[in-house]
Amino acid sequence: MIVQNTQERVSEQTEIEFRQLALKSLVSLRNKQLQESLDHRIERAVKVGAWIGLTLSACRLLHNQEKARIREQLAEFQFKQAHMKEKLAEARKAVARARRLRASQQTATRKAGRRLDRPLHSVLKKPLS
Repeated sequence: MIVQNTQERVSEQTEIEFRQLALKSLVSLRNKQLQESLDHRIERAVKVGAWIGLTLSACRLLHNQEKARIREQLAEFQFKQAHMKEKLAEARKAVARARRLRASQQTATRKAGRRLDRPLHSVLKKPLS
């Protein structure tokens, strides 16, 4: 039961690390988008076929709206990152605790087995006469 529980916790820890990496990637991407100038954004939009025929003021308005939306997403992603960091720390502690428990149980089992294997007179303080 402990082995299965430990394996489940290790897989949970791996999943949390994967999600944390994905969030890190998203935060990096959003930061790059926040740094993008209006001119670069217009060029990128024209390449994909968007913002064609819009005035500069309309493009600026859309660009500012995108930046506001990106800032909101960035704040949300950073909050999730902090939460994932806490969950990862908890998962690591749980895995370590389960491993220590398993090791102590194995040690106790080995010691109990050795005690049963010893002859009775070695357990007694006085030798049999």
